[in-house]
Amino acid sequence: MTLIVQPTTTAPALTLRPWQDSDAPSIVAAHRDDAMRRWLMRPIDDEDEARAWIADQDKGWANGTHLSWAVEEDGTLVGYFVIKAANPPETLATGVGYWTAAEARGKGIASRCVQTAMQWLFSGQDRMPADEIELLHTVGNEGSCRVAQKCGFALDSVLAPMPPKFPHEGHRHLFKRQA
Repeated sequence: MTLIVQPTTTAPALTLRPWQDSDAPSIVAAHRDDAMRRWLMRPIDDEDEARAWIADQDKGWANGTHLSWAVEEDGTLVGYFVIKAANPPETLATGVGYWTAAEARGKGIASRCVQTAMQWLFSGQDRMPADEIELLHTVGNEGSCRVAQKCGFALDSVLAPMPPKFPHEGHRHLFKRQA
């Protein structure tokens, strides 16, 4: 399934498309960025790890636990976007996640993807029904906090660390569908 993020007056359209094995070199290149690696739970160091990660994304589609897309701008891979099914007690609502390659940051890509996903999630589709969406990030990840604010998410709570997977405090932002 492909989603299109509409262009704005200052930014071209984005294409959210399925991952391909040919994306492995671009994934490795994006994961070399120290700023991004700081926030990642699963850094990728080589093409074998990238292909294994792509296979995990395919499994997520197959079992309905997460729907993951490569984000392209003008044919260039610029990011990753995912919608995750609720997974109590770790997550209580449908969640969104993302990363943006260093050279593409600051262009509103993540927030535009989140807004498009919100429209899709609340459109009556039956692939992953949702009444609320959560956006989780590590405290200190100011870029993700800005995305949440820009997209209308409310800060719901500060989460305690849960080592080893989440060694630092986190923010839980929520957006609830309007009745």
